[in-house]
Amino acid sequence: MKSTESVSTNNVCDSFVDKVVLVTGSSRGIGAGLVRGFARHGGRCVVNYVADPSGRNKSDAELVAAEIGAAMTIEGDVANHARVGEMMQQIAGDLGGVDILINNAGILRDKTIKKMTVDDFNAVVQVNLGGAFNTIQHAATVLRTGGRIVNISSVAGFVGFFGQANYAASKAAIVALTKVAAREFAKQQITVNAIAPGFVETDILKDMPADVTQRFVEQIPLGRIGRVQDVVNAALFLCSPNADYITGQVIHVNGGLYM
Repeated sequence: MKSTESVSTNNVCDSFVDKVVLVTGSSRGIGAGLVRGFARHGGRCVVNYVADPSGRNKSDAELVAAEIGAAMTIEGDVANHARVGEMMQQIAGDLGGVDILINNAGILRDKTIKKMTVDDFNAVVQVNLGGAFNTIQHAATVLRTGGRIVNISSVAGFVGFFGQANYAASKAAIVALTKVAAREFAKQQITVNAIAPGFVETDILKDMPADVTQRFVEQIPLGRIGRVQDVVNAALFLCSPNADYITGQVIHVNGGLYM
């Protein structure tokens, strides 16, 4: 008997042509990798950065934008609720709306609980968790039906690494925010998922002593540090038509460090 079910033949490479993709914190690291990945597949990418005293974030963002032919480069601190609203309206005005929102912006201020100040704790939560809330709330008015939201969590939110009470708490909370948003945005056929990377080759990891990095590697069943492209691949899948029926989920990209 012939099956009445249709088989998806969607090619991820064709999925993002003319789609407007906003990746927060995309001047370097995983964020830059994400905009590069979507741009390779036709996405109209918005590179976002936060101004810093040295101007490095702006210059890095402009380099990434030039490399990929970005649709827009925009400054905006995701922890600033009003600024995020302005940013979304500017994107909607210039590009017509947003199809894919990836909440990647985040900061670290590692200290033990005994030494961590209230400011250290609040700053990390405000950016990592508050920033994701701000962008999701303001994106609600500009996200097109059938859009995608992907929140970047972390293995730290599941394991709870020493000295990361603020970071781990913020990344664990991202998962709860993802599940709530998945329920609330479902009527618009907008899926909301999270990616929880493990140790990934970024500037932060490169600054670690070799012996410390080796100890991390020894804990990973697949025997290597993750690559930015590993995270990008998961995001491309979640934002493609092949993931139309996946929402409220966490994809762990960590080589087996956390199972």
